[in-house]
Amino acid sequence: MTEKTYQVVVIGEGSVGKSALCLLFVKGEFNIEYNPTIEDSYSIDVKVGDQTVKMSIIDTAGQEEYISLREQYYIKGDGFVLVYSIDNKNSFHALKNHRDSILGLRTGRKTIMVMAGNKCDLEEQRQIPNEEAKKLAEEWKIPFFETSAQNNINVTELFNSIASELLKSSQEETAATPSTTAPSQTQQESQSNSEDNKKSKKEKKKGKCILF
Repeated sequence: MTEKTYQVVVIGEGSVGKSALCLLFVKGEFNIEYNPTIEDSYSIDVKVGDQTVKMSIIDTAGQEEYISLREQYYIKGDGFVLVYSIDNKNSFHALKNHRDSILGLRTGRKTIMVMAGNKCDLEEQRQIPNEEAKKLAEEWKIPFFETSAQNNINVTELFNSIASELLKSSQEETAATPSTTAPSQTQQESQSNSEDNKKSKKEKKKGKCILF
């Protein structure tokens, strides 16, 4: 059976550093110039313990005009990284809308998310206190990291976290799925007894006298 590749969708407003996080994690590169993204994807294998998690990381556009494109990934994504910038309070408050849109298109489906407060190297320009973001993440029951692509802070930990969550979810689903198992010892004994009874009846028929 072909090993599953999980689609991890990186969501957030424009200029929060989504592309920088993706590039640093996948290629070990940091580009200080900002180039708005329409859509990029990166394939990577992530080790979680003794398991390998195959991921396709989708870097989405943050601009409003690309919302229909993002919504396609809201539906078919396996996991989501919600990114804001600590120096932009609007990007933080926009996460609720992004999350609501994702959940609204995935009714009844398990949705795995992590949250990243990016650009934590810009402490002097901070607009969102760490505790406020942690409180929101706890309310949503998702992991939270403050990250910096420029200083390589918690970037690996962020993506490793969602890889771990995806693997855990997959293992739970597999465990909950009924599987075809070999007959139990009791079933085998019952089947053996039934066959013995049939043989006994046949033998009795063979030895039966015919009276005229």
